Amino acid sequence: MKTNFMENNHVVHCAPAATIPSAEDCGNTSMVCDVMSLKNADGAVFMHVTMTNAGGASTLYICAADDTTPTTTVAVSFRYTTIQAPDTIAATGESKGLLTSTGADYIYVLEVDAAKIAEQGYEFVQCVGVEVTATAVDGAIVGWLTGLRYKEDDIGTQVT
Repeated sequence: MKTNFMENNHVVHCAPAATIPSAEDCGNTSMVCDVMSLKNADGAVFMHVTMTNAGGASTLYICAADDTTPTTTVAVSFRYTTIQAPDTIAATGESKGLLTSTGADYIYVLEVDAAKIAEQGYEFVQCVGVEVTATAVDGAIVGWLTGLRYKEDDIGTQVT
């Protein structure tokens, strides 16, 4: 069976190096991912990868946003899973905020349906990290839109 991941999902480089500088806190108060439009998708997924960690932690939120440069954001409920080791799912659940571990080598997968964003009257979504423990954490965040309503080639950029 052919999955066609890149054809069925729109991958977004939503947290460039300028957002998460090397040896900085990956989930610090300045960690705000680019805003993505859910106009052409059924949902969004954010994958937060923590590599090295000197003991830092943050709380991750998925927020509905009122605009491309939001003045209003609202944290919404999302599904998540936490993965550590090669393939060990440590936790799954639903929440409005996910506290990361102070350990290294974690992957946090956050998923939200477009309907949760639409309940707030918005079409835009972003991932936000709020620092809890101020210690260096190296990592990265990637996002993608799922359940595209049009072919990937037809929707253009969804980062606003």
